Amino acid sequence: MGSQPAAGPRQGGHDSPGVEGGGSMAPAADLGTLHEFHGIQPVLPVTDAARAARYFRDVLGFELDFIAGEPPSYARVKKGDRTYGDPVYIRLWQCGRRDAQPWRGEIVIHVGRDVDGLHDAYVKRGVNVIEPPVSQPWGLREFAIREPDGHILRFCGYL
Repeated sequence: MGSQPAAGPRQGGHDSPGVEGGGSMAPAADLGTLHEFHGIQPVLPVTDAARAARYFRDVLGFELDFIAGEPPSYARVKKGDRTYGDPVYIRLWQCGRRDAQPWRGEIVIHVGRDVDGLHDAYVKRGVNVIEPPVSQPWGLREFAIREPDGHILRFCGYL
């Protein structure tokens, strides 16, 4: 999330100072209305897909959705169900040790309201918490962890 707050929603097509060329915050009209986006599944490069899948399952509480290859080289973990929208899916791609550089961004995962309870549970499990829970001016309470391959996961919930 960094040090700058995200821009809030804008009404009525006002120019947005954070978007190149200004313009409306509405989606491009030429894309139509039949394209329904249903979540995102980031692919994280990891040094060992089986180990990464076990970490997400045993330490972070995700379900193992699938693991492929012999030996395993690709996996997908899942958390949540359709009660509150689409589940969270994260794909784990095993690549050579030199190629498994951490992704330079963060993955933000909305977890509901008990952000502090999740943080406390992760601390007890020895998770590498790199930012403790903090209430942000944009209406979220959040904390961040770094998983063993160096990727940053930020967990947040509404205040």
